[in-house]
Amino acid sequence: MKKSYLLFLALSLVACQEAKKTKSEVKKKIDPKVLVSCEGIGEVKLSDTHKSLEEKFGKDALADHENTIYGAFTTVWENDPRQVNIYWKEKSAPFKTIEFIEAGTPGAPYMTADSITVGMGLRDLVKKNGSVSIKFFNLTQSKPGLITGFNGGNIEKYTPCFTGVLEQTKLQVIHKDELKEFHKQKEVNSFDPILNRIEYELAAMRVLRKQ
Repeated sequence: MKKSYLLFLALSLVACQEAKKTKSEVKKKIDPKVLVSCEGIGEVKLSDTHKSLEEKFGKDALADHENTIYGAFTTVWENDPRQVNIYWKEKSAPFKTIEFIEAGTPGAPYMTADSITVGMGLRDLVKKNGSVSIKFFNLTQSKPGLITGFNGGNIEKYTPCFTGVLEQTKLQVIHKDELKEFHKQKEVNSFDPILNRIEYELAAMRVLRKQ
């Protein structure tokens, strides 16, 4: 009996070590150039300034813009799947403080350590969150689809700087009165029964500066 117990214990320890090794190997396989973490998105870091971006990528790789909601932002590799948008805390140049970094181009190569990518469906995103619900602004709000919370789930635990924007991709037949009532909600909970008939996917990933 004692020998059986020791054998079981030894096998359990080996399995545990293999699981840890596998998890570590998966993380190592993600190219730093596409990794989304609390440091940034790929080669673009939250610590960057406009000047450091110019030095890293060259002036020709950058394009400056203005957004009516979020203000000034700079694009790296515009019109390329690798495109990254950098939103500044400053309202005008010189830009030295990044508010958040966003990747949302179809086919974007970026991913988190647990393989969250642009285009991932809401149901799969909830699974990544440990099957804990996700909250986001309704499409009727000024920032439609913006994720507002992960309710203490895995995404919040492991990548606290992460958020994103969800986009409606498919709508089944829903009575107009029911849809009207749904759109009255400011925030949507991903476990809302109506979402069994409305599909969303992650249209953009964001990394936020710690407040």
